Amino acid sequence: MVENSQSKDEDKNPQKLGSTFHRTFPLVRSALSQVLELAVKTVESDGENAKLPRSKIQQSTSLGTIYVEAMPRYCRGAGLLKKNYLPTYFGYYAYKHDQLLELTGTQWLMHYFLSSPNGSGPAFWNHVILKRFYLGSTFTRDTIVEDIGNFIWQIENKVLNKNDVGATATIFLGTYTKPEGLGKLHILEVTESGRYRVREGATAPAWAVGFALLDFWEAQYPGRISVGLNTLHESNFAKLFMIGKADLEAVLRTLQEANYIEIHRTAQPFQVVLLRQDREPLLKKLYGAD
Repeated sequence: MVENSQSKDEDKNPQKLGSTFHRTFPLVRSALSQVLELAVKTVESDGENAKLPRSKIQQSTSLGTIYVEAMPRYCRGAGLLKKNYLPTYFGYYAYKHDQLLELTGTQWLMHYFLSSPNGSGPAFWNHVILKRFYLGSTFTRDTIVEDIGNFIWQIENKVLNKNDVGATATIFLGTYTKPEGLGKLHILEVTESGRYRVREGATAPAWAVGFALLDFWEAQYPGRISVGLNTLHESNFAKLFMIGKADLEAVLRTLQEANYIEIHRTAQPFQVVLLRQDREPLLKKLYGAD
């Protein structure tokens, strides 16, 4: 029942969240879990006719009036829910096997979807991650405020007031430093001087990276059954996970062993050939449900 309702309506080109989607509230996994639980139970009870309006979320959770606007949006941005606020495959498996959204694999995928150029996360998120999140990078909150403000002005031709930009920078940084956010990834720390430093974080499970790679491939190389190995190396995909060439190739070998891809190295340029796109088995492997 859940699979049928999802397969008809997975977002191919999801609408990006606006820059102030958060309504000044940070990402709080326990609140997202409440929304996700309601979404999964709604699909399981109502099947193809399932609907989850915001009014039902407010009535069926303990989230406050404005909180109930922000948390479902975070669920969308993090790839857990679709535009109609019903669960994606990722959201469904995360709820069933990691209801607190605390496993490293779950949090890496939430980070990926927030940061992905083709996901529902706000556009500035991808921009800041690619510009600032590399090993050893240091910056201040003011740097992120400037990055976000300039991006919104240059790309969206809008000017946010100072308070909105400041709040947006705060929730962005808090997502990666607070334990109730994605702090378990350990990719961002606050130094003694109050600056932020990007560090080598928790290792992303190969099955999580592989799942994200298939999503990235479908969006960035639509209709293509092969992509140059160097093209993948030079793409922004590895930067989103902050992994190097060796780690990316280790993921590719894992996918090859699982018969998802073949790597052709007989002649230059080496090619990665896509054999299948069904992603649910990768989630089963990630959560030990296969």
